[in-house]
Amino acid sequence: MLQGPTSELPRISLITPSFNQAAYLEETIRSVLLQRYPNLEYIIVDGGSDDGSVDIIRKYAPWITWWVSEPDNGQSEAINRGFRRSTGEIVGWLCSDDLLRPDALWRVAFEFLRDPQADVLAGACRLQYDCDGGRMLDSPVAASEWESHPYSDGIWQPSCFFRKSAVARDYLVDEGLHYCMDRELWCHFVQQQRVWRRSEEVLSHYRYTGSNKSVVGNTAIVDELVLLFNRQVPACVFLAEILRDIWLPLVLRGMKTDSGPKRMASSVGARALAFGLLILYPRQHVRYLQREIYAYSVW
Repeated sequence: MLQGPTSELPRISLITPSFNQAAYLEETIRSVLLQRYPNLEYIIVDGGSDDGSVDIIRKYAPWITWWVSEPDNGQSEAINRGFRRSTGEIVGWLCSDDLLRPDALWRVAFEFLRDPQADVLAGACRLQYDCDGGRMLDSPVAASEWESHPYSDGIWQPSCFFRKSAVARDYLVDEGLHYCMDRELWCHFVQQQRVWRRSEEVLSHYRYTGSNKSVVGNTAIVDELVLLFNRQVPACVFLAEILRDIWLPLVLRGMKTDSGPKRMASSVGARALAFGLLILYPRQHVRYLQREIYAYSVW
């Protein structure tokens, strides 16, 4: 365990939203409590699970600051409910199928103590593919992309922590978003000119269970990404819609057809359209949207 003067450690509020995740919830809770971080405020907001999750929460209730189990309108509302209960200087949330790495909270605390100017800390993440035999891969934060393209996927949410004062609004995440609410928050931080810091330390495990929202969301994720991009980059009018509604169908048609001429026509059409968009719009926006719209559509 990392060592340091505990009297100076900032209070960290960690929120776990959950719904019917009994298969993973206990491991998530233990990864938090076994940090043995002395100034932790741990909040669990369960959406009224009926799969045994509540029994697991009760088992650890003596070490949980506050918890509730009742129906809500989804993960975003649960996160906000926990956020409004939080009193810590530093805040983060950990979904009920993800894990904290050993000593993660200590490392987060020391990073913020070392740099009092930092508002947001983005760390590396260990990707844990439970749906692929438990294969693991460590993924760093995108080197410089998250501030210039905060709508992109360059930041690992369970490895991101921030000062509560940096939020500067009465809610943490946009409850109208169910997949890209974390990215909207990163965009908000950039708009507020918050100071970001990047850490090479792996702070969390992101578990690919096969049923993650980010895996099964597909077109719903793409639609939220288009909405978020249009909010953040209004000058690029219609770019996201053209890629989603015209370019992507051409690409997919070319992949799915057995006809050589049709496949060629679709491929040529998609490339010609992309070339035209690169002339009309900033290259980085076109390329980021192409990558993500395609990835979430064929996952």
